[in-house]
Amino acid sequence: MRTKKNVTIGYEKGIHTRVAAMVVQKTTELEERFGCRLYIKRVDRALIVPCNSVLPLVGMKLKKGEQIQIFGDGTGSEQAVTALAEFMDGAGVVDQDEVDNIIQKNTLTSEKIFESIHNGLIVMDGAGRITIFNAAAEAMTGIDAAEAIGRLVDDLIPGFGAAEVIATGREKLGVKEAVGGNWVISDKSPVVVENCNVGAVAVLQDITQIEALSWELSSVKELEGKLISILEAVYDGICLVDKDHRITYANDAFTGILKKRVSELTEQSISILFPGEKIPNGFFNGQSGTVITNADGREFMLDVRPIAVDGAVSGNAIVARELTEITKLAAKVEELSAKTVMLEKELEKREDIGASFEKIIGKSGVLLEALSLASKASKTDATVLIRGESGTGKELVAKAIHNASTRKDAAFVSMNCAAIPADLLEAELFGYEKGAFTGAVRMKPGKFELADGGTIFLDEIGDMDRAMQAKLLRVLQEQEVERVGGLAPVKINVRVIAATNAPLEKLMENNSFRKDLYYRLNVISVILPPLRQRKGDIPLLVEAFIDKICMRYQLPPRHITKPALQCLEDYVFPGNVRELENIIERGVTLSAGEWIGVDDLPSYVRAIGENIPGFSGVPDENGEKIPTFAEMERDLIASALSKYKSFRKAGEALGLDHKTVSAKAKKYGLT
Repeated sequence: MRTKKNVTIGYEKGIHTRVAAMVVQKTTELEERFGCRLYIKRVDRALIVPCNSVLPLVGMKLKKGEQIQIFGDGTGSEQAVTALAEFMDGAGVVDQDEVDNIIQKNTLTSEKIFESIHNGLIVMDGAGRITIFNAAAEAMTGIDAAEAIGRLVDDLIPGFGAAEVIATGREKLGVKEAVGGNWVISDKSPVVVENCNVGAVAVLQDITQIEALSWELSSVKELEGKLISILEAVYDGICLVDKDHRITYANDAFTGILKKRVSELTEQSISILFPGEKIPNGFFNGQSGTVITNADGREFMLDVRPIAVDGAVSGNAIVARELTEITKLAAKVEELSAKTVMLEKELEKREDIGASFEKIIGKSGVLLEALSLASKASKTDATVLIRGESGTGKELVAKAIHNASTRKDAAFVSMNCAAIPADLLEAELFGYEKGAFTGAVRMKPGKFELADGGTIFLDEIGDMDRAMQAKLLRVLQEQEVERVGGLAPVKINVRVIAATNAPLEKLMENNSFRKDLYYRLNVISVILPPLRQRKGDIPLLVEAFIDKICMRYQLPPRHITKPALQCLEDYVFPGNVRELENIIERGVTLSAGEWIGVDDLPSYVRAIGENIPGFSGVPDENGEKIPTFAEMERDLIASALSKYKSFRKAGEALGLDHKTVSAKAKKYGLT
């Protein structure tokens, strides 16, 4: 049968050593009289302590007014619990308290001695349960004594090993271990009474600060070794002197200047640098510019810096640098300054470029200059003429100008003037009324009307015939269009961006292009450089195209080998960026693994890397390579486009119509 009763501690000074002894004496008497066992615990704690042991009771540190519970197990536990409760509430023990006061005033109790020890003290009974846990132990372990008393020490501090000491009776001395995040040295000894191990005592000494100092010393030594390695690696002569101006260290370069060994310089006065002369005034106050001449007649400039420790000068560091090296460094500084100015100008160009142009890949100066001008043009409604070879990204720049302008929320309409026959171009651009011609079953607005409020992009403007040029000029001047078959003009508000790869100036000379239209279009001229003039952008473009194509076809990531990239950088790219993208698409789709190699490139590109003239077709009887028909056709198309700059002119030269030239150029990645 178990009985429990709540009690409030009534003793003025709580359950200290003397009261604990009286409780133990009373408990022993009651347990024998009623045949039971008595225990005690705090009301708000789970730990239960036997009432017949002094040390656990003292270790609980119970104070007056604290609530405890007394438990009893056995047949007569109810009477025993009641009697002990009356005893512990302090009733009827006034004389005994006076005795306790006298004891506390005149006697150092064991409890006060334990708490005065700076080392951690942990005492355990024969079962390994903690009976004493002093303040120093609390500080080292971070565990409150009230929580520790009565607990198994090896449960509270895993790996402490006290149970082994109690079981074997063997000491464990000078053990370094981590306890509660601190490093300690522990001495664990058994408590032997009448040849029987009745417990153990552990004394802990905190060595955390010692460990920290040891680590700091090790770090300082490591730093010293690194600094010495650095000093030995530099070309300048360096020496250190103490406050008496005696050399304490000299690197190899410094010993080479004076033609002496380190052993000959150590502890020597720094005056050795000035044979037959006095040390210059102010030399040790951070002076720079003192010049000395060594035995070989070479001149060295000295730079002197004080060494301060805790605000006090403890010596100097002296750096000796040969004057010829200084001259070279000055030239290098001048060169770097020039590069800095150039880079600052490039940065200014990049800063002038708006966010809409970030999709255009490249960092070469010629490209940034063109994009900077295009970005400025986007801030106005002025007509822009974009010029550049086929495949340089003229439409991409036109879209960027539109997206950076105030018209970005309206339509961007693109029209390739070379792709539409001349007799249909007017209807496409200006629209037509119902019944205007056979097949015109309903009214259709033209590209200009569709772009109202936005931007129209007229690509290949140089291929437009003169009659259509005149009509376009009127639209630009009047800002109105007249549909085919219509009677009344339609007002529009459109920003015009035109593009061409044709030499408009030559076309004007032979009357193929109207001068008045040229001047109307050429308000702001943006010239895009061909890819061969921005070879440094090829690696960036290759990486971007690989990522784009792998994502489009849902392929694992690909990379390009250095030889393959070198082939691309050596190639002239008549089709410019568009051709490069087509070549990369071929490489990504044909590569067997993660890497795109030279073999994955077209034969006409591989020929560049292999230093083979011409094409890479099959070999003839003499071992020379013969181009395939497709390779010959591609070369003819590329040459014609490079020379005539338009599909129509190239077609006339090759005896083909402009549609066939356009289709074949697209097939071979030239557009």
